This record gives sequence, C-alpha cells and structure tokens, in this order.
Amino acid sequence: MHSESPRSPGNAGTVFFRILGPLQATVDARPVPLARNRQLALLALLLTEAGKAVPLGRLVDAVWGEEPPVTADKQIQTCVWRLRKAFVKAGASAGLIETVRGGYLLRLPEDGLDTRLFERLRLTGRSRAAAGDAIGAVEDYRAALALFQGPPLAGLESPALEPVAAYWAERRLALLEECLDLELAVGRHRELVGELSLLVEEHPLREPLRWSLMAALYLSDRRADALAVYHAGRATLISHLGLDPCARLQDLHRRIIAGDPVLPGAPARAEAQLSGAP
Repeated sequence: MHSESPRSPGNAGTVFFRILGPLQATVDARPVPLARNRQLALLALLLTEAGKAVPLGRLVDAVWGEEPPVTADKQIQTCVWRLRKAFVKAGASAGLIETVRGGYLLRLPEDGLDTRLFERLRLTGRSRAAAGDAIGAVEDYRAALALFQGPPLAGLESPALEPVAAYWAERRLALLEECLDLELAVGRHRELVGELSLLVEEHPLREPLRWSLMAALYLSDRRADALAVYHAGRATLISHLGLDPCARLQDLHRRIIAGDPVLPGAPARAEAQLSGAP
C-alpha cells in the first residue's frame, strides 16, 4: 500500500533515542517530529525490545490495551509506515524499522539509545570503584544519572510500558544511592545535604537515602539534625508499614548518639562538637 524510496545506508544519519524521560528521537542531533499519540507507544515498545522481533499482538496491546479496535492490525501498519516516513525524511536509514514474520524489529547502533549509555557508564564506574578510583567512579555515575530528563517514558500512558518505566526508575535510584555512598566516602558530605534532603522528602520510605542524609548531616557537625531525620523516618515507617527502621539505620542512629565514626576513617564529629574544635 505504501512505499518509500530506499536510502543508501552509507548516507544515513546517526539516530539516537531517549526513553529516560519523554520519548525523543534525533537524527544527526536534530529532533525528529513524531505524532504524540499511538505512534509514540508503538515506537517505545520497539525501543525497549531493540534488536528483537516484536509480535504484532504486543504492539496492539501497547497502543490500545485490552480493547483494541477491529482495525488495530491495519492501524499498526499505518503507524509503522508513518514512523518510517518521518525517520527517512529526517535522514535515517529506511531499514531502521524492519518488517519481520508476525511483527516488526527496530535496529539500532550500539550507542543509539540512552539506556545503553547509562549501562555502559554504570559498569565503567563500577570497575573504577573496584579499582579504588572513587572520584572517577563518581564522575561516571553522575554522567549516567544526567541522562535522565524526567521519569522514564514520561507522558506515555500504556500498561504494557509501565513495567519498563518502573524498571528504569529503580535503576536510577539504585545507582544514585551507590553514587552518594561514594561521594560521602570522599568527603563531599556538606555538598550533599541539600540534594539528599530533597531526595528523602521525595522518597520517604527509601532507607538508603535516609541513611546517607543522616551521615551527611552528622559529618557536617549537625548531629541534632541527623537524629531528627532518623526519628522522622522511624515515625513514617511505623505509620505506613508498621515497621521499625532497618538494622543499618538503627546502627547509624546508635553511632551518632555515641559520637562514633560512621564511615571508615571518618572522625567522630560529636567529639569535635563537645570539645569546641572546628
């Protein structure tokens, strides 16, 4: 029904996609205009399965859920045609989205998706941390975290995509917690207090973040504030879950009260406060 003149692969532009935030596509760093409807949901599912054949039925589910129209298959074909047309017009290869048996497949270069860059930076940072280069690891982790431009797949309302969005949101928080631990270890506690305060407010049940905020405050000679953060967290946990803080938080609470070090090699800040030392 529809056809496009083939474009030479050698002349194809560099395609890059973002799903760590609103779905965006560029060719040679120029935005590709995409219709903000079912095309985005279809493209999002193809991107999350890049390099794999996605059955037509899954694409229909992603776009319409449990009540697709009787013309769903035809409408998916039209959506794919329009996507191909938009990308070819922007300078991408005509083979970006392939028709395969029973569905479609999206082919991407290795660095064509922000989640792939995220994972590469995360692994590089993890290797540098294991080698003792904490500052270098923090640089990689912060570069990975900077790839997020909002909630993953923001603005897309599709039950089929919700697990993907939740997965990458959790990946971000897990890496952020790892990064914050390293930054505390290299003495950046004062700089982190503001960021951690906002994070704990946003994620009040996330105990690793509360631990980091308490440690940052204590190391910044703010023992009373650190204890207040603990008690606020304990009240929140009991109110919402009926649980006491985890053992790690309780141990930190005891250390702060005793004026003990909370990190390897960290000074006992409470002793400095009591003696009047700076």
